[in-house]
Amino acid sequence: MAQARDPLEKKLTAEETIVALATPPGRSALGIVRLSGPRCREFARVLLGTELEPRRATARPLRRGGAVVDRVVATYWAGPSTPTGEDLLELVGHGSPELLREIVSAALEAGARAAAPGEFTRRAYINGRLDLAQARAVGDLISARGASARSAALRRLEGGLSKALDEVRAPVLELLAALEVRLDHPEEDIASLSGDAADASLKDAAARLERLASGCTRGRSRREGARVGLFGRPNAGKSSLLNALLGRDRAITAPEPGTTRDLLEEQAELGGACVVLIDTAGLRADAAGPAERQGVARAELALESCEVAVLVVDAARAADEHDAKAHSSVATAAARRGAHLIVALNKMDLVGGHGAAEGLPCSALTGQGLAELEAAIAAAAGAAAADEGEALLDDARQLDALKLARAELDSARAELAARPASWEDRGADRLRRVLALLNEARGDGTPEAVLDEIFSKFCVGK
Repeated sequence: MAQARDPLEKKLTAEETIVALATPPGRSALGIVRLSGPRCREFARVLLGTELEPRRATARPLRRGGAVVDRVVATYWAGPSTPTGEDLLELVGHGSPELLREIVSAALEAGARAAAPGEFTRRAYINGRLDLAQARAVGDLISARGASARSAALRRLEGGLSKALDEVRAPVLELLAALEVRLDHPEEDIASLSGDAADASLKDAAARLERLASGCTRGRSRREGARVGLFGRPNAGKSSLLNALLGRDRAITAPEPGTTRDLLEEQAELGGACVVLIDTAGLRADAAGPAERQGVARAELALESCEVAVLVVDAARAADEHDAKAHSSVATAAARRGAHLIVALNKMDLVGGHGAAEGLPCSALTGQGLAELEAAIAAAAGAAAADEGEALLDDARQLDALKLARAELDSARAELAARPASWEDRGADRLRRVLALLNEARGDGTPEAVLDEIFSKFCVGK
């Protein structure tokens, strides 16, 4: 006998009604089971024994095989004015995992199909309730870390990228229409197109694309977490400072120097900014053994990958030439990469030798100055207001499409400058490619395989 296929392996069809748990696994006060598809109202009658009025919450006992499973609050919405664009049924029950599994099983026995990851959002996209950029923003919003990342995801969910692309598209479309009418009807007495006006339209569209594309790398850093390295001499208190910033003991600390031998990375939210804090081995030229030497080498390598370098200084003792060398190496690497440099004067709770040095005074032990240090890291890591590209672009494919569109606009301007009297034909071809690339950035005509990849990363109930 052939083995039955897993429901998630079946071809996804809009004719099927899907079901999934919409709240996280585990025990809670309430849990939500969602159904979407053409048979939602029928399933409501089967499971609840009553006809539901659209958009009116109703408390009813839910049955499976005649036995009451739970008393739920059920709400039915008729499509297409729903989040998925089709009939939708939400069942709110008590947050027992066992009860919620029973509710899902009852729906499956009634004829529903278990939803695939992201299938609710995918149906919203297919039914025109969201464009692809908005659909992707749903997943970004769920996984966003930090206030700026959440704000950027919300902007995309509200259609910010589509609006920005429409603003680029409008002058390109207008110029292309003007070119095509002249190309299609050469016999008509149509006034020639002003070269200056055409160039102004192309230049404006190119500038808008540049603003969108230029912030993409910074935007990805905001979402994934800017890399913030803690550097300095051994025993400066880097690991203690990491623990203090995280609010928990993540790194091992000890009075003797050289405790940290490897890189330790941990995600955190500081002042609304998502960051990856990196604890490193102490920078010293006279490392004691192979392990410590390798740790120093990895710390130096980490300097080359950080957006923010925090130089941790032991303010409890007088500075010497080794401090100067550590400061110089960190500052030089940060300047070379365009990274932000912050000097943290740690151990200010002790009587210090260079507490008057330039930097942010703080104490990992007492918490003195930590709020100011967090604020400085957050500002350097990107907690300030994002520019347009940072907030809206979220995918390498989009960035590639916009870069190619920008190149086509530049080529069209070059054609116009070189052959102002005969550029229309080639210029029109380039503008058509620009429009196709803008549609690609929006997600129009995205191949099925790419859609599968995008939505497979979503949780099942979304």
